[in-house]
Amino acid sequence: MMQSPAGHRRTEGGAAVTDGYAHADTEVETDGAAARAALAGATGTVMALVPCTAESARRVLGDAARAAGVTLRLMARTVIATRARPADVDPDCERALRAAIGHARSRQPPSPPAPGTLLPAPDVLRGHLNHLRALRRRTLAAPDDAALRAALDDAAYTLCVLMGQRNAHSALLAAEERVAAHRLPPHAAPGGPA
Repeated sequence: MMQSPAGHRRTEGGAAVTDGYAHADTEVETDGAAARAALAGATGTVMALVPCTAESARRVLGDAARAAGVTLRLMARTVIATRARPADVDPDCERALRAAIGHARSRQPPSPPAPGTLLPAPDVLRGHLNHLRALRRRTLAAPDDAALRAALDDAAYTLCVLMGQRNAHSALLAAEERVAAHRLPPHAAPGGPA
């Protein structure tokens, strides 16, 4: 333990200890709250950009941080700075972030649904896709809003279940293909009227 100027001992974790009791230091508490807020905002931004669930967004952030050789906290700050102050962003962190998001958005052919799976009607899918798009826009505008992140997470997960896919991006592609195919006119029989 180290002695602080005020006569309090400080543990390795940063908590001040007086009279045998650990007290949270205001600076440490504020810094921890700021780090959690930055991570929450960065998670919301990635959820809206990919699109993906909160779990997948945290995985994307972790992959980007590992690729850049920085902490998750710094990568979260990079995501926030990319939107707020692009000139202040470290180029290596931004490159790693773009690569991780690109990898998450890479076109993976949707897996065929399990035999016996009933896919929703195209009109139901269209409504859900519109809801998901609206949530993505709102979450991108306010990534710190926990209620919006939860709603987007729920909508992305629901789309995965509806389409029988493992990730939200593949589910989105499959749903969009199904809706688009429903809009196309049926094929005319060969030799028949067009």
